[in-house]
Amino acid sequence: MRSLCSLFVGISLTAVAFAQHPFTTPTITQLFSFSCNTNFTSCPDGFDPTLPPIQLADGNLYGVTFWAGQNNANAGGTDWQLTTSGELTVLHTFEPGASGKFAQGENPVLGFAEGTDGNLYGVSESGGAHGAGVFYKLTPSGTFEILYNFCSRTPCTDVSGAIVLGKDGNFYGANAQTVFRLTPQGTWSLIHQLNSTTEGTALSLIQGADGSFYGTGRLSNERGTVFKVTPTGHFTLLHVLPQFQPTTSNLVQASDGNFYGAATSGVFQLTPAGVFKTIHVLSLAQGSNPNQLLQASDGNLWGIAISAGISPDRPGTVFALTLAGQFLTSVQFNCAKTGCNPEGIVQGSDGAFYGTAIKGGSAPINPLGTVFKVDAGLPAPLR
Repeated sequence: MRSLCSLFVGISLTAVAFAQHPFTTPTITQLFSFSCNTNFTSCPDGFDPTLPPIQLADGNLYGVTFWAGQNNANAGGTDWQLTTSGELTVLHTFEPGASGKFAQGENPVLGFAEGTDGNLYGVSESGGAHGAGVFYKLTPSGTFEILYNFCSRTPCTDVSGAIVLGKDGNFYGANAQTVFRLTPQGTWSLIHQLNSTTEGTALSLIQGADGSFYGTGRLSNERGTVFKVTPTGHFTLLHVLPQFQPTTSNLVQASDGNFYGAATSGVFQLTPAGVFKTIHVLSLAQGSNPNQLLQASDGNLWGIAISAGISPDRPGTVFALTLAGQFLTSVQFNCAKTGCNPEGIVQGSDGAFYGTAIKGGSAPINPLGTVFKVDAGLPAPLR
């Protein structure tokens, strides 16, 4: 089953000057629709796209699907490349061997990050030598290499989790009980083992401007948490939300130095010292319980909500807020035209947003998710 942290890839835009820029009413268009044939015996591109896509220097988008792939509808997902005009190429399919086991990994849903070498590094949820997932490298041309098989240690503390690129060129990740490091060569090491009673579980991770890692997690009774852990493993619980108020999105460190995230109680701000406040409570129509936030090139917070919007479909929304919490805009997805239930979004080099939706699309037979574009007339981000 997919981990919540598969949805939460953090983006830090600290120390960046933003010019005020008026946006136009956002428009959502479909770039590509994933699908299967009538009897589901062929799903060559995969389906159920997950994670935000990544845009590399070549201008193309790269992402993953959870299921199927070329030559085998029972395959365990794909890595794909997509041009911004909507032409998709499958770079790798996670296929089962003759025994039915996925020796090279299955369901590449947890992490997808660009390394300092320009290659893509990913994490699968399952498969591999021990059935617990793999850490792999993929070149933009499609060369695939397994770097680490999770659960290689006894006991199995080295469990797969979502990864981000650290300032030192290594990858850092979080799963339920550990914060860990992976080198680009595939060496795994433990940063911190969480105490489930007092520290909870880890769901997402980003690296802050100070070099420490900040993440969201959960304690018992669905109490959301925000924590800090240094590269040497010192753990600090910065804030605990009330019971039955879990965190629902990633963290993003904005240009003001503060962290922003979302919980069932609303979008919140957290200072690096742990001072917490809710800045806006989104209505269901606007986009309640967002599952991803980022700070865009206009300086505002933009986000997606997987199941918000107007009844009866609740197809999800894309929305914008100021850092002070002022609501700016919200646009609803359309299952048949754009895909619906968005899971990831990133701002491209042209200023538009690109993302994945796990349902719907305009494919005439069995539409099963899309890659979409949101154009709000924003300037290109600084790189």
